Amino acid sequence: MKHMKNTMKHMKKMLGLLLAAVMVLAMNITAFAADTYTITIKNSNSGHQYEAYQVFSGELSGNILSNVEWGAGVKEVELLTALKSDPTIGSYFAESGTAADVAKVLEAFRKNSEEIDAFAAVVGKNLSDSATGTSGTEPIDGNYSITGLNAGYYFVKDKNTVTGNDASTKFILKLVKDTEVAPKSSVPNVEKKVQEGDYETNDGYGTGYNDVADWNIGDAVPFKLIGTLPSTYDDYDTYKYVFHDTLSAGLTYNNDVKVYYASDKEGTDKQDITSSFSITASGNEITVACENLKTVTGVTKDSYIIVEYTATLNTDAVIGLDGNTNEVYLEFSNNPNADGDGETGNTPTDKVIVFTYELDTTKVDGEDNSIKLQNAEFKLRNSEGKWVTVDSAGKVTGWVDNEDEGSTLISDEQGLFKVIGLDDGTYYLKETKAPNGYNELKDEIEIVISASTSNGQDWDGTPGSALIDLDVTADGESGTGDTDTGIAGITVENNKGATLPETGGIGTTIFYIAGGIMVLAAAVLLITRRRMSK
Repeated sequence: MKHMKNTMKHMKKMLGLLLAAVMVLAMNITAFAADTYTITIKNSNSGHQYEAYQVFSGELSGNILSNVEWGAGVKEVELLTALKSDPTIGSYFAESGTAADVAKVLEAFRKNSEEIDAFAAVVGKNLSDSATGTSGTEPIDGNYSITGLNAGYYFVKDKNTVTGNDASTKFILKLVKDTEVAPKSSVPNVEKKVQEGDYETNDGYGTGYNDVADWNIGDAVPFKLIGTLPSTYDDYDTYKYVFHDTLSAGLTYNNDVKVYYASDKEGTDKQDITSSFSITASGNEITVACENLKTVTGVTKDSYIIVEYTATLNTDAVIGLDGNTNEVYLEFSNNPNADGDGETGNTPTDKVIVFTYELDTTKVDGEDNSIKLQNAEFKLRNSEGKWVTVDSAGKVTGWVDNEDEGSTLISDEQGLFKVIGLDDGTYYLKETKAPNGYNELKDEIEIVISASTSNGQDWDGTPGSALIDLDVTADGESGTGDTDTGIAGITVENNKGATLPETGGIGTTIFYIAGGIMVLAAAVLLITRRRMSK
């Protein structure tokens, strides 16, 4: 019994010691947990992964790091050597021999100064082979987090090359406690605009420039590309800037690109910088490139880079829907830590669209419209008094001042002739020769082609939402319009000529015959008398 009591006392003592050990361990775990920190990067863009490298370790009290030593995230010997030899900040570290010496120098550098940027650049080239901490590959609630970091001074960067419409963050240096940082990155954007003569609004892009237009085949259509620069433009030593523009098959580039910088999208104070860009055209691709925009005097982060050119609407143009779509995207430097050299991103494409239409005229008998009239001849002029010229297929090739030089439009066996590739607007059709047996029209026919288009600055890229309706009238009478085919159809009537009597009629003929008989009778009588007298 005594032995059992002693055993129980011994087990109680062991249990008490075990409980005390567990409590001490729990306290240590809690203390350890309290000594680790999280860096939160506020970025909702997917496709990033951030790394943190410990530059200095130490003991953190408030915002002060004491007992500073080199951190596990850098190659300390190589880093100190590189700092001493750096052309920008090397003189500051000439007497530094320890991590504490380097940290002391950093205290004198201003936040976001040239010196801090230079220090970060040197650190970025002398990192350990593995990061001290790494975030996930996708944001959670709009943030990336690097957890489990010990107290210290950290260098934060993108782990991988950033692509698409995004940019790498500029190197971040941060004293670690639980802290939030915003990535130091920004990207440009680009817009494409086309001029429409009937669209008189400016909207800040220049009068008539918007997303939708219609033109004649043969017209030189004006285009404008408008690019911005990132707010972090000053962080780059070099900055590549390239417009990649694509025309549809229905447009032919006229080799007339001009490049400007300006303080607004319209280019009211534009300065010509075309000589700083290389311009190449291959097929329907136009590339307008500057390898280093930082060398162009006058360009700042607030500048607009504007490209202007024309392209002629040609005979390959799509009539009606789906129109002739054209687009641009911008290639740009996106890694300020690489001095802007090598790594690039691309903006989303921006589109505009150009439409053109077809006029179909059918010549018919005025009494019976089912009878189609062949070989009627017409000429067409526009509201500016110019006469159309067309090729053998009826496609517009140009406009001339002289009526005689304008094309003669002849109705076929179906009474039809076409003029393909017209802008909407007012035209005048003149009959120059009626079909045999029909009266020629004395007056010109006024034709009005009306296209309802969604001109503006926020076209959604769908052709059907850009061309909404197509109508036509001939001397006020409605014809037919089809947005899918782009055909505006009208019918023109001719009436037969009347059978009119000749001047004098049949009575004159009788007199002519009677007169002839009388003359003949007189001659016979004269001859008979002469014979009788003999």
